[in-house]
Amino acid sequence: MGFRIEDNCVGPCPMGCIHCGRSHQHVYYCDRCDTENEPLYEADNGDEVCWDCYKNQYTEKICDDMDETKCAHCGNEAEYMYLVDGEWVCEECLRSMAERSDTE
Repeated sequence: MGFRIEDNCVGPCPMGCIHCGRSHQHVYYCDRCDTENEPLYEADNGDEVCWDCYKNQYTEKICDDMDETKCAHCGNEAEYMYLVDGEWVCEECLRSMAERSDTE
């Protein structure tokens, strides 16, 4: 899940193959939109997804000047808020709460 092993060799190398590792590279892809991306985040169903797909699993609202909603974690106002476990959080706090997939 989350990566494919691809041959990204640029050969033929003038000195012959020096085994640089490009012929066996891990390329990380989002499990939902299939775009090449890194870092990946662990979605609620176990998929490894890009940041945009990760955000899309939460209800989003746009805050305007009349909206008094503040982030439940940092207390700041934000243009976009995301509903996580019954609380509205800003994108920065959502990113800090997200678990990154191990792409090492």
